[in-house]
Amino acid sequence: MKKILIVLAVALVSALTLTTMASANGGPHGGFTPTTDACAGCHRTHTANGPKLLIINNTYTLCMTCHGNTGTGADSNVIDGIWLEGRNPTDTTGDANTAINAPLLGGGFAFYKTIATTSNHAVQETTAAAWGNGVNRGVTANLAGGNMNCASCHDPHGSTNYRTINVTVNGVAVNVAQVDEGAAKDYDTEQWGAGQSALCAACHSAYHQTAAGSGSDLGMVATGGYTHRVDMSYTYAGPGVPNQNPETVGLGGLTLPLAQTGTVNAVVCQTCHLPHGSSAAMTGHANSGVLPGNTSATDSALLRLDNRATCEVCHQK
Repeated sequence: MKKILIVLAVALVSALTLTTMASANGGPHGGFTPTTDACAGCHRTHTANGPKLLIINNTYTLCMTCHGNTGTGADSNVIDGIWLEGRNPTDTTGDANTAINAPLLGGGFAFYKTIATTSNHAVQETTAAAWGNGVNRGVTANLAGGNMNCASCHDPHGSTNYRTINVTVNGVAVNVAQVDEGAAKDYDTEQWGAGQSALCAACHSAYHQTAAGSGSDLGMVATGGYTHRVDMSYTYAGPGVPNQNPETVGLGGLTLPLAQTGTVNAVVCQTCHLPHGSSAAMTGHANSGVLPGNTSATDSALLRLDNRATCEVCHQK
């Protein structure tokens, strides 16, 4: 009988541990108790102003009541792209590993590193088009869920994916490995696991080319042109001395984040592009036209660094 009780106890602890690890939560987003008050923060049962019983008739506006520059419910200010510790004193998630006023790893929608953004994802429910969404690179097609908002990518009720990323985006199954869950979350330094590009590929599938040699493969021309490979280990070495790791060493004080650091060292979509918005400056040859294919002073294509520093920090020519 004692052995049975011990086995049951171990099984219960294991089950609870697995349940905790299975859901990416933070603040009111998941991990609900039977008597939670979190529902009332966003929903009204009989007098809602918006669809899905939301208290505000706009998903983006509702999210910004906590995550905006004047929000009071979350330390992540995604409008200005910075971490503001103390806005939610009851939730210390991320405080230990994210410095106050640190730039968020995902960028900002209006500002990034105190500079106005030169490109951002339009999550204000005004556009449904995405480049390479089941069509060739350089061509747009509308998203399955219509106009884009915060919930197009994130699940407000928690998720088995990294940073509450939806398990289905644009009708595509998405699996992004969880890392640094719980209080250990780090919002300004990369801690990415496997599957990081899956989120981007769900809407921009034509750009998610993983085969070696895609930059010189004539077959790529039929789908929009030669294209840079993604989701490969960083092993690039030009003539002479092999290049320095772009994340741990970088070039000229600039670095780029890699996924699965120390093992795969993968170049993913977010290595070069900021998911929310970028303030990168495009000048000279980099200010050459409009999308698709070009960047300009008013459209930096979400690139992390000025001009073509995203190229040079890796290739170091």
